[in-house]
Order: sequence, then structure tokens, then C-alpha cells
Amino acid sequence: MRDSEKSSTQAAIGSLTALEIKKLASGDLRGTSSSFGGGACLKDLGANTRIVAGNVGDHPMVLKLLMQIYQSSLAEDFQSRLDEPSYEPCDRLLLERAGQMVGQVQTSKQIGWFQQQRYPLVKLQDFVTLPEFRPAGYENELLRTAETTALHDGAILGLVRTDRPEWFGQHGWSCCRGQGHTRADTRAILSHFDSQQTGARRRRSSLEIRSWRHFELDSLRNVYHQISTNMWGTQQRSEATWQWLVGRKAQDQILIAVKKSRSRPGGQSLVSHSIDDSQVVGYAVIRDSCIVEMMTLPGYAAARPLLVARACRDAIDRGHHFVSLHTPATDPLHELLVTAGGSWLADSAAASGVWMFKLLDPERWIERFYPILHQRARESGIGSTQEIYLAVGSTSYLLTLTRRSSRLERVTRQQQDVRCDWHAFQDLLLSNLTYSEAVSEDRLDTSHPDISRTLAALFPPKLFWQSPFELLRL
Repeated sequence: MRDSEKSSTQAAIGSLTALEIKKLASGDLRGTSSSFGGGACLKDLGANTRIVAGNVGDHPMVLKLLMQIYQSSLAEDFQSRLDEPSYEPCDRLLLERAGQMVGQVQTSKQIGWFQQQRYPLVKLQDFVTLPEFRPAGYENELLRTAETTALHDGAILGLVRTDRPEWFGQHGWSCCRGQGHTRADTRAILSHFDSQQTGARRRRSSLEIRSWRHFELDSLRNVYHQISTNMWGTQQRSEATWQWLVGRKAQDQILIAVKKSRSRPGGQSLVSHSIDDSQVVGYAVIRDSCIVEMMTLPGYAAARPLLVARACRDAIDRGHHFVSLHTPATDPLHELLVTAGGSWLADSAAASGVWMFKLLDPERWIERFYPILHQRARESGIGSTQEIYLAVGSTSYLLTLTRRSSRLERVTRQQQDVRCDWHAFQDLLLSNLTYSEAVSEDRLDTSHPDISRTLAALFPPKLFWQSPFELLRL
């Protein structure tokens, strides 16, 4: 947001009456009123109901609505999110009925990394409607308008973190596989690590774990960038985004793994400790007793258990008995924590919600996916030229891969190499399914074994991951 818009927002929030502030604290909106909806009307739903684009003057009413829905004090967190570098008030879509705000969603524009390729995404944040208005179907229109707006703005993929997966599933959204975290007793973890490492190995370690310092932010950015670009779904972070993330102080601490400087035979360091030019090879972001993000450079996997061990010791000092690890499911540390007596907790069984996605533009996804498809075809030896006809419900597509491009286009031809529904189709294109399991579960049906081998090679299973760091509330 621009400085003038921030000042207007602070003034608008500050202009609330004492009665409104009291009702905000209790989460009660009834009896308060405020004009809003000065933004452009995006859709008229009739019956004095419409969807409008937000503006800076709507922030007080948005805050009231969110506090009523979530039944918690959100003023500080809400204000901090207005400072997010890419935030624009018009990214909020507001559902208005008879002058009352009854729903809203923030369409946050992002760039996601998928195996070194960048894709424009939209993340739906705080998609809420007042429960008494849901039977009228207004939230269906709000979701449809958010998807259409995001597609018009260039987004290819939509993401949402929600505790209502069944409802989003009915509207074409798919749950991301393999989402969850591990939780284990702190002392059990430390005991297990001690049994795995000898004292000699600990003494020879060239890594030091300590709290970070603000001038080391560029080092954290470097580690994150090197690792996240090769992952599946991670958010691209600019320098301004990093400064906003660490500056809002939603985390309790950030630990870093530093490669120690060489020392003289007498033990004196060759480098003065007053100017620390040691290499940062990894970091961990801690909130309470949760490790919400951990990244380490290639070749420094040994830093990961050291970071976890330090997090466990700090958790014990703060009176916590358990530590949870929220890294990607492919992280070997999850198995290590389970071996230490911990357990894997799937997001589908938790109250924090699950990640879901929707492919807003399959044609553009495949077009931009060409470098990955070409690499996979070359590595698997299936040939760089392919044509596959897919029947997705009542719609037919032709997937074409050549030496120079990849295309997905709608066709009227009746030939069917693959038959599936919409969810299986977008799960396939996003590598969100294991092909053999999808066939055995009758989610996919192919006309020939060669087609099966080709699809399995072009779309091998990948596990989506976005860091919980951005989701932390103050």
C-alpha cells in the first residue's frame, strides 16, 4: 500500500466510536453501521445484494466482519497485513446486502515456484460469509467472482487454506496430497539425537547454531531462494516481502546454522568475531514450539537435526514439552521424529485447515509447463512428440507435446485415450496424484498401456508445499 492509503486506513480505524470499539472487542457487529462499497460493482446479485471491489475506507468494516467470524481479536494482525508489499485494497471482494457487509475474500497475487518454473498464482485469504446468508448461495457467487477476477488478472492457479474442504470440493477445488506435520516430545527427540551421534562427531562439527541478526537477512533470502525454486508450489519472496515477514514479528525467533571460520592451531580464529563473515547454510523459523519453516543448503543436511535440537532445548526452557515440525512431507526429519516416538498429524484431521487448489487456466498451465514436460519426456525416454486425447466429463482436450512446445486445446473429436472427471484431470496436470493409484481407484481410465506409461512419465507425483510462515497471526 502507498503511504497515503496507509494513513487513510489508520484514520478510518481510528475514527470508530467508543461503542463500536467496544463491540469490536466482543466480536459483536449488530447495531453498528458504516457506509462502504465505494469500489466498482463487480456483480449485481439482485435483491439489493452485490459484490464490489474494496477500497481503503472499507477496512474498518472488514475488520469487524473478520472479528465476528473468527471470534478473536485481530486488529494488530489485520493492521500488519495491510503493510504486506503487494497488498492493494481493491484485491478484496466484498459481499454487500442492503448496506451490510456479509462476506469478503482477499485475492492475494503471488508467484509460485514449480521445479524452477514460475507461475502466477492467486491465494484466497479470509474467504468468509456470515452463516445466516450461506443458504442464499451468495458465497457461491463470491467464489465464482473471485476465480473470474483472478483469471482476468493473469492467475493460472488458485490456492486456498480452508476448514471447509467439502464445500470447495463441490466447486472444483482439489485437496493437496501429503499435507501435515510431525509432533514429538522434546526430551525424546534430544535423547534420540544423542544416541545417533558420538561425542567425537559433535566435537568435529563445523556448524554453529545461534539466533540470527538483522544484517543477515540477505543470507536467509539466499538460502530460501536456492531451495524454494526447486520445490513444488513455494511462494517467491521479494526483499520487501522478507522485510515485512520478519518485521511483523509473528515468529518468536529465527535460528541459523553457520559454517564456522577456520581456527589457528592454538584455537584462535583466523577471522575476527567482531566482523562475522561466516556462511549461513540454513535457518529455522520458530513460533511457540513449532518449527514453521526450515531451509538448509545442499551438502549441509547435518545442520537440520542441529537446528531441531536447538529448538527442542529452547522449547524446554519455555516450558513446552513437545515440538512440531511443519516442513514438506518429503523431509527425512519427519521419519526421524517418528522414530523418536513422535507421530505424523495429517492436516485433514486438524482444525487449522487444508491446502486446496484449482487450475483456473489448464491451457496456459500446459503451455508454460513445456520445459518440465520436455525434460521429463527426455529423462524417461518416451519420446518428445506425443498426442493424447482426454475426455474430461463432457469436454474433450488434446494434449500435444512437440520438440518446441506443449499445448492443451479443446476439441470436438470423439477419440478418447483417457477418460476422467475434472478433479482427476487437474490433479493429473498438477502432479497431485499417483497415477497407478488413480487407475486402480477408477479415477482415470486409459485406452492402452502405452498411454498409461506416457502419463505416468509426464506427470509423476509431487507434493505441494507452502510455508506456514505467511499464515502466522499476531
